[in-house]
Amino acid sequence: MDKTNLQHDVLKTMIQMAPTIKALFSDDVLLAISDKEQALYISTSKDFSNFEVGIGYQLQPYDPQYKAIRSKQTETIIIPEELYGIATKVIAAPIFDEQNEVIGSICISTNTSKQTNLHQAAEQFAASSQEIGASTEQLAVSATNLNNFMEQVLLAQQNLTTQVESSAKILEMINSVAKNTRILGFNAGIEAARSGEHGKGFSVVAKEITKLADQSADSVNEIRQLLNSMKDKVGEVTQTIDETLTISTSQSSSIIEISQAIQHLAKIAEDIEELAQTL
Repeated sequence: MDKTNLQHDVLKTMIQMAPTIKALFSDDVLLAISDKEQALYISTSKDFSNFEVGIGYQLQPYDPQYKAIRSKQTETIIIPEELYGIATKVIAAPIFDEQNEVIGSICISTNTSKQTNLHQAAEQFAASSQEIGASTEQLAVSATNLNNFMEQVLLAQQNLTTQVESSAKILEMINSVAKNTRILGFNAGIEAARSGEHGKGFSVVAKEITKLADQSADSVNEIRQLLNSMKDKVGEVTQTIDETLTISTSQSSSIIEISQAIQHLAKIAEDIEELAQTL
């Protein structure tokens, strides 16, 4: 058998195997077989209805089949969506005869729109994850600052409680002085009465001392009521601060967990993007 017939038989065998080869692909693909000059077999699909190629199509220098035949290597090109309406990946490999001479090519064209959409979605997801991650980090910083602020407020409240308690002790001392002053005024009044006419001036002083003691006692009671009310309010504020601090601490922990989850999602998005680029 001469070389011409051998080439023809090899290409004919490839053409007979073409439907089986095409069936190996899960996606709808365009499969083409050519000799060194023109297309001998084309099995198209609905995705590639806009491709103006057919049997007898003359290979052009920009065709991957043309390049594969002359380079004797597999050639891959990406056809942008703008050219034929779909993004396409074309892989062409040379066909050799028994003497290892190139006699033609086989070409597979696949629709990469899904991969392109996946790549774009992965990019958008990664970008969104980064934005959310940055916002979450800022929120975490704010939550930490709030937590620190609430701790400072709690400390200030504790100091206020201590001051209220100290004020109460001072009032007790003043109240004790007022009681002793009242007793002193009462005793002075008794002594003034005993002194008769000579004790009238002292009696006036005794009355003023008693009056001052009563006024002091009344003031102490008013201040005590005010301090008790303040103590109650401080107690309510303390409870609110404790609850707020607990919530703030819980939020800080939750935000950290969310931030870590978003970082994990961002890593997944990067992996998806890398996978999309390899499809």
